[in-house]
Amino acid sequence: MVTPRYVSLLLLIALVGTLLLPWRTQAAARSPEEVPPTQPPFRARLFPETGHTAVNSFLSFWERTPNALFVLGYPISAPFIEESFTNPGEYYRVQYFERAVLEEHPENYGTPYYILGRLLGAEIVKGRENEPPFQPVPDPRDGTWDEFTRHTLRNSPAPFRSFWLNNGGLAVFGRPLSEQFQEVNQADGKVYWVQYFERQRMEWHPEEPDPRYRILLGLLGNEYRDAHHRGNPAFIPGATAPDQPQPPVSNFAYGYNVILYGHGSTSWQDRPRVLRLVKESGFGWVRQQVRWMDLHDRSGAIYWGELDDIVEDCHREGVKVLLSVVAAPSWATPNGRNGLPSREHFGTFAYFMGEMAKRYRGKVQAYEIWNEQNLAVENGGRVPNASFYMDMLVQASQAIKANDPAALVVSGAPSSTETNAPTIAVSDLVFLQQMFADPRFRANVDIVGVHPGGAANPPDTFWPDNPGPGPGWTNSREFYFRRVEDVRALMVRSGLGDMPMWVTEFGWATRNNTPGYGFGNQVSFEKQAQYIVRAYQMARTNYAPWMTGMFLWQLNFAVPWRAQGNELHEQASYGVINGDWSPRPAYLALKAMPK
Repeated sequence: MVTPRYVSLLLLIALVGTLLLPWRTQAAARSPEEVPPTQPPFRARLFPETGHTAVNSFLSFWERTPNALFVLGYPISAPFIEESFTNPGEYYRVQYFERAVLEEHPENYGTPYYILGRLLGAEIVKGRENEPPFQPVPDPRDGTWDEFTRHTLRNSPAPFRSFWLNNGGLAVFGRPLSEQFQEVNQADGKVYWVQYFERQRMEWHPEEPDPRYRILLGLLGNEYRDAHHRGNPAFIPGATAPDQPQPPVSNFAYGYNVILYGHGSTSWQDRPRVLRLVKESGFGWVRQQVRWMDLHDRSGAIYWGELDDIVEDCHREGVKVLLSVVAAPSWATPNGRNGLPSREHFGTFAYFMGEMAKRYRGKVQAYEIWNEQNLAVENGGRVPNASFYMDMLVQASQAIKANDPAALVVSGAPSSTETNAPTIAVSDLVFLQQMFADPRFRANVDIVGVHPGGAANPPDTFWPDNPGPGPGWTNSREFYFRRVEDVRALMVRSGLGDMPMWVTEFGWATRNNTPGYGFGNQVSFEKQAQYIVRAYQMARTNYAPWMTGMFLWQLNFAVPWRAQGNELHEQASYGVINGDWSPRPAYLALKAMPK
């Protein structure tokens, strides 16, 4: 139960928030031509309900807003440039939503305030300042009074304060501009308790049986559009503003895990061919693992080497890059092995990640901080606790964002397991729950990374209600692709239901000779193709909109394993091309798969 004192404290924190907004570092545009181009990330999501597409940072803001559909509504325009009605003579790029108008603030790029809501509530109450509900009131000294607008935000008679706190607060609604009062709703002619805010109007419907709809928000974006933008082509479904970068065909990250190292130094590697295979199958992302230990010398020098060529080749070919950074140098670990760094080297790792983000700004789109950190074998024989990992992640994330604000930070994906033995592994759900409980997680992570299992089980199966056919690897949820549903449920329970998820490794092994991977001997090439395609279909239907990317394990590992004389190694068996570069059925199925 939330105590009044605690609610007051939360409200005070939220109200003070605007005092922390960054001061403007550049003059606002005084003409439409002066408005700077949109900054990355360039993303898009079509909403069939209105026929409009939310794009770029407007989409990111929408996804971060609790109960976004209810609070902001669907997009109803393409982005376009419009004069501010609160600061006449200044121009901003905006995108309209049913209940709000979002506005780019280039001077705040790289901060949470790059996108701000326009003060629509303040605009629609102009001229009502002398009406009693809009007259300032004295401070009742109970923590509900806003010293800037001199109005209270209470839970009586309508529970507006709780709704304000739980659905975005100051950033979404702004400060109160009135007291609670009764007003006729022009749509139905009935009288309701209402309260006006800088960006919204709340209306109380206590008779509504579903508690989710007892407080309704005004369709202020629709109202302002109807009053001021009749005939504006930006509001025609499918419209794109002339200055707006064209969004990608899909904002879903279709990706492969790849090996891009070795070009020019081995007889087997052909990096241009790998990237061509990626593009010809309609995929747009690759995930390349990078070992910190290979690049950073004890002296402090960083030798980027072939990674420069890898990044440049991907950038030139228009392939987006997720770098998975692992394996600390032995001199940075407590036992000389190459797991996570010791605490005294967290700053060293953060420096390394910051330098990487600076060097590859605009060319590497995402960074995954470590890999399967819940396994001892991946971390020098020890499983760190989640708080230790989070301490490292936070420093690394902040260094990345300081040098490339547009780069996405993906949390390291634990391996799917139910084993709980400190010298072997910790359950992925246990580890994730501890990560999610850390209040710093949301502020420092853009995307939750996961690694579901698969074994030989079809993607639609799940233990215990619909287990796989077997034999073996069927009696635990860790062996199923639908493990992502357990992670999703955990995210929702942890208050992170609005965050996106990426599967950064998944796949089905085929026949192989590696102990422990015998399940692959049950999967033919044809079954592998069917399972992989079905998993992508599930992501785009069953798991939309919270799953926004999947990186198949993997594309071309069979090529180096063939060169080493063991094309039946388990890593090779997961591939979708053979060691001689010929396509497996899975590659051809992915190429044909609608995206």
